[in-house]
Amino acid sequence: MIIIKQNGKMKKIKLILLFTIISSICLAQKEAINIDFTSKDWKTIGSEITEFDSILTTFIPKGTGIAYLDGLDFQNGTIECDLYSPSDRAYLGIVFRITSLNNFEYIYFQPHTSGKWDAVQYDPIFNRSATWQLYNGIAYQAVAYIPTREWFHVKIHVVGDSATVYLDNNPIQVMSVKLKHDYSSGNIGVCSYHPAYFANLKVTNLDTVLSFKPEPATASKKTYISNWLISEPYDNYNFKIEKPFLNESIVSKWQNINTEENYLMNLNRYFNLSETKNTVLAKVIIISKKTQKKKLYFGYSDKIRIYLNTENIFTGDNSFHESEKYEDRGYVLDKHQMIELQLEKGENELILEISEKSFGWGFISQLEDFNGIEIINQPKAK
Repeated sequence: MIIIKQNGKMKKIKLILLFTIISSICLAQKEAINIDFTSKDWKTIGSEITEFDSILTTFIPKGTGIAYLDGLDFQNGTIECDLYSPSDRAYLGIVFRITSLNNFEYIYFQPHTSGKWDAVQYDPIFNRSATWQLYNGIAYQAVAYIPTREWFHVKIHVVGDSATVYLDNNPIQVMSVKLKHDYSSGNIGVCSYHPAYFANLKVTNLDTVLSFKPEPATASKKTYISNWLISEPYDNYNFKIEKPFLNESIVSKWQNINTEENYLMNLNRYFNLSETKNTVLAKVIIISKKTQKKKLYFGYSDKIRIYLNTENIFTGDNSFHESEKYEDRGYVLDKHQMIELQLEKGENELILEISEKSFGWGFISQLEDFNGIEIINQPKAK
């Protein structure tokens, strides 16, 4: 807030800062590095170094492939590369801040959805799991022209917890995203599902000192449930086991986990998904001053069962289906569905059972208000 004097009167004016979460930033640009594809430090998994269109490239022939340069540490700077999709369908992109093959940032491009809402997708990989169902919408996806059987140029500028994407040397950005991994450094590489070529990879590092201020929650968001007791994963994808929370041989350990700043619970961040570890329970205790009804709004992926005081009150399936329809993607959407909770006076145990197969394991939930209730999410003493 600043105060100025105008026409003899004092006026207050709010000063809007361009960078709301960055309190200080110091940048020094280093010389660009043109990546040598024949380097012994170039690691390929499901990919190969070859020549195409008279250019030395990394080629991913089928399935999912990744190639990265071991030893080139990257935290902030610019990554540029030429990409080429020889097939009608592909998910070809740039990976960076690779701390392991289980965890890294990934921005990819889809020629088969060129011109649609998800032609460009931010998809952070957590514990070897894709999470694009969790990170959807204009904050993580963008419309763009992505050609097939034609080279296109990508530039990604990374500073702190943000990445800005440019295409074909156009100075106007296609997308800017807030990165979801912790602020860290790591390797750089390329990745695709389905065939793709990558050439002319160039990296420019920045020496960067940053400090961040957390983004405060607004009053309108105070009815989201931002902290849960989460069980260890177990096998119950098809919900064959009824009321697993009553069986200590299945569920014995709980941990207190906060949601992200947008109130999304990204379970892939905390657990390794597998065929036998595909389901968790999320629990809170709602203390109600009286018998009353409260609306619960929620979104989830892939499957959910909701229990209130051990009674199953909702079962749903929001899995991915091979379709061009938005509603078939299995996105975790805020306020996607609503049910009414019939609360008893005193303690009420609310349990969500969330099962996952692929593409993003998580949920988001919000009560209509907290009037006459209190949320408790600490483990009960034994």
